[in-house]
Amino acid sequence: MGDLMNEPALDPPPGVVPNFVDTGGSHAIGYGIVIASSIISTVAVLARLVSSAATKRFVLEDYLLVAALGIFAGNQYITYDLTIYPGVWAHQWNIQNNFLPHFLYNVHLGAVFYGPVAMCIKVAILVNWLRIFVPAGQRNTTFWILHTLIWTNIAFYIITTLTEIFRCSPREKIWNPFLEGGSCPVDIEAQNISTSTINFISDTTILAMPHSVIWRLQMSRSRKWGLSFLFVIGIGAWAFGVVRTVYFVQLLKSSDVVYEMSGVAIWTIWEVTTGFLIMGIPAFPRAVKSLPMSESIASLFRSWSRSSQPGGSRAGLPQWQLYKPKSRRRRGLWEISELETQELTSMRSTDGINNSISQVHVELATENGIGPNKLQIV
Repeated sequence: MGDLMNEPALDPPPGVVPNFVDTGGSHAIGYGIVIASSIISTVAVLARLVSSAATKRFVLEDYLLVAALGIFAGNQYITYDLTIYPGVWAHQWNIQNNFLPHFLYNVHLGAVFYGPVAMCIKVAILVNWLRIFVPAGQRNTTFWILHTLIWTNIAFYIITTLTEIFRCSPREKIWNPFLEGGSCPVDIEAQNISTSTINFISDTTILAMPHSVIWRLQMSRSRKWGLSFLFVIGIGAWAFGVVRTVYFVQLLKSSDVVYEMSGVAIWTIWEVTTGFLIMGIPAFPRAVKSLPMSESIASLFRSWSRSSQPGGSRAGLPQWQLYKPKSRRRRGLWEISELETQELTSMRSTDGINNSISQVHVELATENGIGPNKLQIV
């Protein structure tokens, strides 16, 4: 057994000599991905919390994001551990059998962490969509679609997490291929395929839902593009989920588990990080605005901009040029700063299926120094 533990975890290709010291894995890429995604996710959640604190109202989505970030931290730790050794994109024949149980144990923990993280983020997004696009007390088509997605995701991720935890008896057989006896009745490959399929369907629906509602609103096309732009980050989560599925299919076909698992881990991290951004990006304008000295810094930049212009001094200008009447500037297309979920203005949209009128709640906030303008379209 001792000799077996010192052998390569996979037979190398002809002519390749295993190297257990320099595994060929990249450490810098792994460190960069873990650190960058951790910072981005944390900043996104903090922006959401600061925005909610500015309105003195925390909602369910905020608590779900905090829970997701805490669980995601555990996933980041085990990814960082595997980045130290053997590194990302290392081949399995460059590690010994005695390291394989440690690697598979971390993979198991990553699978256990993924379910709750994905569930918390997706439920937070869907509840937020419910708060934005469905008025209180209404039971329209959007309401039932969102509720179906919410409860389907909750049930699915709870079941798959429990089956991942208890799929083998004894549990050590999950990560120790050298353990004799025991059994693993759960077909983990079929479960992972179904997880990837459910992820694709739910991500596609989450991506399409806000746009389908926005483009039915009775408003100008430019304003529709502006609102859609706020939700476009969902394309990233959808794309990363698709790439993750591709790498997972390759993993099922390959015997080099260590190498292919790097692709699954990397794109899973970016998929989750983009999920945090979907909730965090709309909160950035309010969060920045509520920070101390934000107005002073903005005024300083404006003064620098004026002074840097040719003829920045106004002393020599004629009196008629010094006077400029104050006018309310028309808001530009990309100046929609945040979709508020606390104080929502009623908009009406026409349902293309039954021609009924459904309420859609959206607030368009501006930064004109006076206060938010609320736009009502009938």
